[in-house]
Amino acid sequence: MVALLTVTAPQSAGQVLPGPHGPVEFIGLQRWDAQELFDAIQALEPDRPFHACAAVMEEKLGFADAAAFLYFSGDVDSIDQSSNRYTVVVGIEDSAQVQYRPPGNATVDLPQTWKDLEAVVGGDRNMLTVATRLFRSQRFAHEFAEIMGADPDKLDQVWDLISRADGSEDLRLAHEVLAKEASWSKRAIATLILGNFIDDDTSWLGLVSALIDSNARVTGVAHGMLYAMKERKRDPVEWSAARSPLLALFGGTNPWAFSETLEVLVATNIDPEFGQMLARERPDLLLAYVGAEHVDTREPAIAFLNAVSGEDYGTDLEAWTAWISSERD
Repeated sequence: MVALLTVTAPQSAGQVLPGPHGPVEFIGLQRWDAQELFDAIQALEPDRPFHACAAVMEEKLGFADAAAFLYFSGDVDSIDQSSNRYTVVVGIEDSAQVQYRPPGNATVDLPQTWKDLEAVVGGDRNMLTVATRLFRSQRFAHEFAEIMGADPDKLDQVWDLISRADGSEDLRLAHEVLAKEASWSKRAIATLILGNFIDDDTSWLGLVSALIDSNARVTGVAHGMLYAMKERKRDPVEWSAARSPLLALFGGTNPWAFSETLEVLVATNIDPEFGQMLARERPDLLLAYVGAEHVDTREPAIAFLNAVSGEDYGTDLEAWTAWISSERD
C-alpha cells in the first residue's frame, strides 16, 4: 500500500490585523488564531511594540520559536507615523521542528591572529553586526559603525585581522571551532573567518550550519555574513552536505534567517532536485511565506519555488500547495 500525503496551506496565510502602530501580519501559525494571539500578546505586554513580541511568544505563550520584523514605507520624514509601519510576526509552534545545534564542550587552541581578533571584538554585539553586514566593504562602513555605536577605527582593525586568517589551516580550524568549541565568542570569530573563503563550498555550508547555533550572537554573525556574501558568489554551491541544517531552517529553526536562507540558496543556484526535497519534507513555513500579504516576505519564498520547480505560479498559494503535494505523492 502507498500512503498518499497531502499538504494543506497553513491557516496563517494572509492574517493581517490592525495594530497599535500599523498593520500586524501573522504567518506560520497552526493551532493559534491570529486574533487570539494578538489579544494574548496585548494582554501580557500592552506597552511592548509588536516588532518586539517574539520574546513574549517564546517565554510566555509556549512558542518553540518566533521572529518579528518591522518594515517602514514612505519618506524618512514620516517614519514615525503608524500608517508607514508594517510588522510581520512569524510563529513556530511545533517544537519537534526546532533543532538548534548544541555547543561543543572542548577548548580549541587558537593561533595568535585569532586570539587578537577575539580580543578586539570581545562581546561587542554592535561591532559584530557592523563587521558582518558590511564585510570588508569600505562604502559607508565608518558612518554605519558610528550609527551602530561601534568604533570605526576598531572596525578597520577587525577587518585587518580577519584578512590575515586566510590560509587552508584557518579554514580547517574554523570548521573545527564551530563543531567543537564551547565558547560562543570563538564560534563567532570562526564564522567571521569563513567569509575569507567565498569560493569554497564548505564555507557556505559552515555558515548555514552556524545559523542553527544555540547562541543568538553566533547565528547573528552567520546571518550577516550570508547577507554580505550572497551577491558575490558566482559559481553554484553544492548544498546536499548541508541537508540537516537546511531542513532545520525550513522546519522553523531560527525564523529570523529563513528569508535570507531562501535568497542565498537561489543566489548560489541550488540544485533543483535537492531544493524540491527541502520543499517536500518541510513545506509548512515555506507555504506560509508564499501566502503572506507582505510583498517582501513572500517574494523570497516564491523565487525559491520558481527556481527549484521550473514552474511560475506567482502568488497562487493553492497552486504551489498542490505542486508540493504532487511531488510528495
